[in-house]
Amino acid sequence: MRSYHLDSGAGIDGLAIRWHDDPVPGPGQVLVAVRAVSLSYRELMVLRGDYVLPVKPDVVPVSDGSGEIVAIGSGLRTARVGDRVTATLFPNWQDGPRSAPSTCRSGAAPWTAC
Repeated sequence: MRSYHLDSGAGIDGLAIRWHDDPVPGPGQVLVAVRAVSLSYRELMVLRGDYVLPVKPDVVPVSDGSGEIVAIGSGLRTARVGDRVTATLFPNWQDGPRSAPSTCRSGAAPWTAC
């Protein structure tokens, strides 16, 4: 599989494609074939080096994306292979002013500050 990676402050030239073995989902995980992803303003800030939070080196830039579940780890009962899914930066924020409970979640991505 291929994935895009970026390094904070490296500019647009810091966006690179890397090839990996296909991952295998562990317990409670799904494997998603990403069909669409955006390079959002947040990722552009990371590329410029002016994002306000720490960023892991060689991070995969997917604040918003969508795809299809292609494999499921053990213990999941609500997801099925073939389900179409989406990921967003704040999945619990429905409307109104943002608050910690709406912007943070258990298992938040390592580059977010919650």
